Amino acid sequence: MASITFENVSKQFDDFTAVKNLNLSIDDGEFLVFVGPSGCGKTTSLRLLAGLETITSGHLYLDDRIVNKLPPKERNIAMVFQSYALYPHLSVYENMAFSLQLQGKSKGAIRRRVETAADQLGIAHLLKRKPKELSGGQRQRVAVGRAIVREPSVFLMDEPLSNLDAKLRVQARTEISKLHSKLQTTFVYVTHDQVEAMTMGTRIAVMNHGILQQIDSPENLYNYPQNVFVAGFIGSPAMNFFRVHLIRKDAQLFLENEDFSLPIPESLMAKYEQYPQKEYIFGIRPENIHDPQYEVADIMPIPVKAEVSVREMMGNEIILYVNTMGGEEFVARVDPRSPLKAGDKINLTFDMSHIHLFDTETEVNITL
Repeated sequence: MASITFENVSKQFDDFTAVKNLNLSIDDGEFLVFVGPSGCGKTTSLRLLAGLETITSGHLYLDDRIVNKLPPKERNIAMVFQSYALYPHLSVYENMAFSLQLQGKSKGAIRRRVETAADQLGIAHLLKRKPKELSGGQRQRVAVGRAIVREPSVFLMDEPLSNLDAKLRVQARTEISKLHSKLQTTFVYVTHDQVEAMTMGTRIAVMNHGILQQIDSPENLYNYPQNVFVAGFIGSPAMNFFRVHLIRKDAQLFLENEDFSLPIPESLMAKYEQYPQKEYIFGIRPENIHDPQYEVADIMPIPVKAEVSVREMMGNEIILYVNTMGGEEFVARVDPRSPLKAGDKINLTFDMSHIHLFDTETEVNITL
């Protein structure tokens, strides 16, 4: 196992900066997930760690050793690619054994490692098959098994579930999480899917435009996003954003725009009085907007007039796409018993105990 440290690491491709001044420490045995949209620098960061790309500036450490110029084969790292990259003419056993044969391991040692990994992954009965005879989920497990047999200090995974259907993705991510618990080895995982990131990672590193936006536990990323990008990227459906002014009327503070005027609850007044009275970006998650017939306990509800445009019945919840009276769309996640449907006009309630304010210029969350 190994710890990993990125120290002011940057990667430049001609005039394009793929990764900029990345500072990040990954603990020994941790499961860290890089997440972000296409082109954000997450896969480049992984390739820098694997030694498949050269670092333009900064230092990369495995444990206490700088590995900037160390070739991939000397880093004791195993990588699972998006395409799986199995040799079609070799059996499952031969695919898993191939790297060990190159290392000159004995036949007995190879067999022990391959059979142990195959048992862990539930593919022992597939060892004689060729890749073309396997399902997508089985190929994915073979690719993981090929990495396991090497007994690396770090596992790198580059969107390994993206070729699977929805049901298999859920199953496979559970298997990978169980595998991490068994092996207690450092895992670094790249995905654009924030659901994968939230369900698998010990910590999540959110990237955008080559810059690390925030790194934290899934719970803290969700509840305490540091900026508008993180708040909007983490969570599905995404956080709702509105432009508002913080203003005082007599002894009361309000978040106000053309569509609504939301009084700040008295218990939160002291917190908001320290902020200048100006324009902000107001954020609230869909689950903190309620059908008033089914409000939950211990919230601070304020009514907002709206009209339902689309209703999505999800079984355990209902997703409502709603417009303010001024025509601005937002999303609510309401109780599955709610009878609301397209065309209904209603006062939805905003829970003011779960709101965020972001600076309009820096987009930094000022309410943390």
